[in-house]
Amino acid sequence: MPKNNTIIHKTHSKKELIHIINIFNIPMAVSPKANKFQIASQLWETISKIDYLYINPHNELMINNLKELRIYLQNQNPKKNLSIKEKENVSFISKKIIHYCNNSYNLEISMYDNLIDIYNDALFISKNGEMPIVRKSLKLLDGDPNKMFDVKPKITPMIMRELELKEKLKTKRKYYECKIRFGKFVINFD
Repeated sequence: MPKNNTIIHKTHSKKELIHIINIFNIPMAVSPKANKFQIASQLWETISKIDYLYINPHNELMINNLKELRIYLQNQNPKKNLSIKEKENVSFISKKIIHYCNNSYNLEISMYDNLIDIYNDALFISKNGEMPIVRKSLKLLDGDPNKMFDVKPKITPMIMRELELKEKLKTKRKYYECKIRFGKFVINFD
Protein backbone atom coordinates (compact mmCIF):
# COMPACT_ATOMS: atom_id res chain seq x y z
CA MET A 1 0.00 0.00 0.00
CA PRO A 2 1.44 3.40 -0.95
CA LYS A 3 2.01 6.10 1.62
CA ASN A 4 -0.97 8.35 2.32
CA ASN A 5 0.82 11.64 1.76
CA THR A 6 1.13 10.82 -1.97
CA ILE A 7 -2.59 9.97 -2.35
CA ILE A 8 -4.96 11.99 -0.13
CA HIS A 9 -3.83 15.59 0.14
CA LYS A 10 -2.58 16.60 3.57
CA THR A 11 -4.90 19.63 3.81
CA HIS A 12 -7.91 17.36 4.46
CA SER A 13 -8.39 17.12 8.22
CA LYS A 14 -9.44 14.04 10.18
CA LYS A 15 -12.85 15.58 10.84
CA GLU A 16 -13.38 16.32 7.13
CA LEU A 17 -12.37 12.80 6.13
CA ILE A 18 -14.88 11.34 8.60
CA HIS A 19 -17.49 13.76 7.25
CA ILE A 20 -16.80 12.55 3.69
CA ILE A 21 -17.17 8.94 4.81
CA ASN A 22 -20.55 9.79 6.37
CA ILE A 23 -21.84 11.89 3.46
CA PHE A 24 -21.15 9.25 0.83
CA ASN A 25 -21.91 6.25 3.07
CA ILE A 26 -18.56 4.67 2.29
CA PRO A 27 -18.60 1.09 3.61
CA MET A 28 -15.86 1.25 6.22
CA ALA A 29 -15.61 1.40 9.98
CA VAL A 30 -13.67 4.24 11.56
CA SER A 31 -12.28 4.00 15.05
CA PRO A 32 -12.60 7.23 17.06
CA LYS A 33 -9.05 6.62 18.29
CA ALA A 34 -7.62 6.41 14.77
CA ASN A 35 -5.42 9.26 13.64
CA LYS A 36 -5.71 11.19 10.37
CA PHE A 37 -3.09 9.07 8.59
CA GLN A 38 -4.86 5.82 9.48
CA ILE A 39 -8.26 7.13 8.41
CA ALA A 40 -6.87 8.53 5.15
CA SER A 41 -5.06 5.29 4.33
CA GLN A 42 -8.14 3.19 5.08
CA LEU A 43 -10.40 5.56 3.12
CA TRP A 44 -8.17 5.53 0.06
CA GLU A 45 -7.82 1.75 0.19
CA THR A 46 -11.61 1.41 0.35
CA ILE A 47 -12.46 3.81 -2.47
CA SER A 48 -9.76 2.38 -4.73
CA LYS A 49 -11.20 -1.14 -4.33
CA ILE A 50 -14.85 -0.32 -4.98
CA ASP A 51 -16.14 0.11 -8.52
CA TYR A 52 -19.42 1.87 -7.78
CA LEU A 53 -20.66 4.15 -5.03
CA TYR A 54 -24.08 5.77 -4.93
CA ILE A 55 -23.57 9.49 -4.65
CA ASN A 56 -26.46 11.81 -3.95
CA PRO A 57 -26.45 14.45 -6.72
CA HIS A 58 -27.34 17.15 -4.16
CA ASN A 59 -24.38 16.57 -1.83
CA GLU A 60 -22.67 19.58 -0.30
CA LEU A 61 -19.31 18.93 -1.98
CA MET A 62 -20.87 18.99 -5.48
CA ILE A 63 -19.28 15.64 -6.35
CA ASN A 64 -21.15 13.52 -8.92
CA ASN A 65 -19.25 10.24 -9.15
CA LEU A 66 -16.52 8.09 -7.63
CA LYS A 67 -13.84 9.45 -9.97
CA GLU A 68 -14.60 13.04 -8.88
CA LEU A 69 -14.40 11.95 -5.24
CA ARG A 70 -10.95 10.47 -5.81
CA ILE A 71 -9.80 13.65 -7.57
CA TYR A 72 -11.26 15.79 -4.77
CA LEU A 73 -9.31 13.84 -2.15
CA GLN A 74 -6.07 13.99 -4.14
CA ASN A 75 -6.26 17.76 -4.60
CA GLN A 76 -5.84 20.48 -2.02
CA ASN A 77 -8.84 21.08 0.22
CA PRO A 78 -10.67 24.11 -1.27
CA LYS A 79 -11.47 25.41 2.23
CA LYS A 80 -7.80 25.49 3.21
CA ASN A 81 -5.88 27.06 0.39
CA LEU A 82 -4.11 29.80 2.38
CA SER A 83 -1.42 29.70 5.00
CA ILE A 84 -1.88 31.75 8.17
CA LYS A 85 0.50 34.43 6.91
CA GLU A 86 -1.34 34.71 3.59
CA LYS A 87 -4.71 34.91 5.40
CA GLU A 88 -3.41 37.74 7.57
CA ASN A 89 -2.21 39.59 4.46
CA VAL A 90 -5.56 39.15 2.67
CA SER A 91 -7.39 40.20 5.83
CA PHE A 92 -5.23 43.33 6.18
CA ILE A 93 -5.82 44.34 2.56
CA SER A 94 -9.57 43.79 3.04
CA LYS A 95 -9.52 46.01 6.13
CA LYS A 96 -7.77 48.76 4.15
CA ILE A 97 -10.47 48.57 1.47
CA ILE A 98 -13.23 48.62 4.12
CA HIS A 99 -11.55 51.66 5.71
CA TYR A 100 -11.57 53.43 2.34
CA CYS A 101 -15.26 52.58 1.82
CA ASN A 102 -16.38 53.52 5.35
CA ASN A 103 -14.74 56.95 4.98
CA SER A 104 -17.03 58.00 2.11
CA TYR A 105 -14.66 56.62 -0.54
CA ASN A 106 -12.23 59.43 0.18
CA LEU A 107 -8.67 58.72 -0.97
CA GLU A 108 -7.15 61.41 1.25
CA ILE A 109 -8.35 59.72 4.45
CA SER A 110 -7.54 56.18 3.29
CA MET A 111 -4.20 54.37 3.24
CA TYR A 112 -4.20 54.43 -0.57
CA ASP A 113 -2.68 56.96 -2.92
CA ASN A 114 -4.82 56.28 -5.99
CA LEU A 115 -7.74 54.20 -7.27
CA ILE A 116 -5.49 51.89 -9.26
CA ASP A 117 -3.86 50.58 -6.06
CA ILE A 118 -7.27 49.91 -4.53
CA TYR A 119 -8.49 47.95 -7.53
CA ASN A 120 -5.20 46.03 -7.81
CA ASP A 121 -5.63 44.99 -4.18
CA ALA A 122 -9.28 44.15 -4.81
CA LEU A 123 -8.31 41.88 -7.71
CA PHE A 124 -5.65 40.25 -5.53
CA ILE A 125 -8.07 39.43 -2.69
CA SER A 126 -10.98 38.46 -4.98
CA LYS A 127 -9.41 35.01 -5.40
CA ASN A 128 -10.18 34.35 -1.72
CA GLY A 129 -13.96 34.80 -1.83
CA GLU A 130 -14.47 32.09 0.79
CA MET A 131 -13.35 34.56 3.46
CA PRO A 132 -16.25 36.68 4.78
CA ILE A 133 -14.10 39.80 5.15
CA VAL A 134 -13.17 39.62 1.46
CA ARG A 135 -16.82 39.38 0.42
CA LYS A 136 -17.71 42.30 2.70
CA SER A 137 -14.92 44.54 1.39
CA LEU A 138 -15.74 43.83 -2.25
CA LYS A 139 -19.45 44.42 -1.63
CA LEU A 140 -18.64 47.82 -0.07
CA LEU A 141 -16.24 48.64 -2.92
CA ASP A 142 -19.04 47.90 -5.38
CA GLY A 143 -20.82 51.04 -4.09
CA ASP A 144 -17.87 53.32 -4.93
CA PRO A 145 -19.06 56.31 -7.02
CA ASN A 146 -15.60 56.42 -8.66
CA LYS A 147 -15.74 52.72 -9.51
CA MET A 148 -13.33 51.69 -12.24
CA PHE A 149 -14.81 48.20 -12.80
CA ASP A 150 -16.68 45.49 -10.93
CA VAL A 151 -14.68 43.09 -8.79
CA LYS A 152 -16.57 39.93 -7.81
CA PRO A 153 -15.23 37.43 -5.26
CA LYS A 154 -14.48 33.96 -6.57
CA ILE A 155 -16.48 31.51 -4.46
CA THR A 156 -16.36 27.72 -4.65
CA PRO A 157 -19.69 25.95 -5.28
CA MET A 158 -19.53 24.43 -1.79
CA ILE A 159 -19.21 27.85 -0.12
CA MET A 160 -21.91 29.22 -2.43
CA ARG A 161 -24.29 26.50 -1.27
CA GLU A 162 -23.49 27.27 2.39
CA LEU A 163 -24.17 30.99 1.79
CA GLU A 164 -27.50 30.22 0.10
CA LEU A 165 -28.50 28.01 3.02
CA LYS A 166 -27.59 30.75 5.53
CA GLU A 167 -29.61 33.26 3.51
CA LYS A 168 -32.64 30.97 3.55
CA LEU A 169 -32.34 30.61 7.31
CA LYS A 170 -32.18 34.40 7.74
CA THR A 171 -35.42 35.10 5.89
CA LYS A 172 -38.41 35.63 8.12
CA ARG A 173 -41.86 34.92 6.88
CA LYS A 174 -44.78 36.40 8.69
CA TYR A 175 -48.19 34.94 8.24
CA TYR A 176 -51.01 37.07 9.49
CA GLU A 177 -54.13 35.41 10.63
CA CYS A 178 -57.25 37.09 9.36
CA LYS A 179 -60.60 36.58 11.07
CA ILE A 180 -63.74 37.77 9.39
CA ARG A 181 -66.70 38.57 11.61
CA PHE A 182 -70.16 39.52 10.51
CA GLY A 183 -72.64 41.67 12.43
CA LYS A 184 -73.31 45.22 13.55
CA PHE A 185 -70.40 47.24 14.87
CA VAL A 186 -70.26 50.69 16.43
CA ILE A 187 -67.11 52.72 15.93
CA ASN A 188 -66.60 55.86 18.02
CA PHE A 189 -64.00 58.51 17.22
CA ASP A 190 -62.93 60.74 20.08
